[in-house]
Amino acid sequence: MDYKKYGLKFYTKTVIEDVKGVKVPKMLGVIEGPVNKMIRAYTDEFSFMRHQTMRDQRPSKK
Repeated sequence: MDYKKYGLKFYTKTVIEDVKGVKVPKMLGVIEGPVNKMIRAYTDEFSFMRHQTMRDQRPSKK
């Protein structure tokens, strides 16, 4: 993933998890920004979401 695409912010944190006596690092992350920008920037990752903006809901002027 690209950093700073469409003005989205990424926050990550590494958590150490204890699995069967072995410490395993696990990275957690959050993307902050408007949903429509996230869908436009990363269509494959957010293909499970359906989102309508007010522009989509308004009838066309034609």
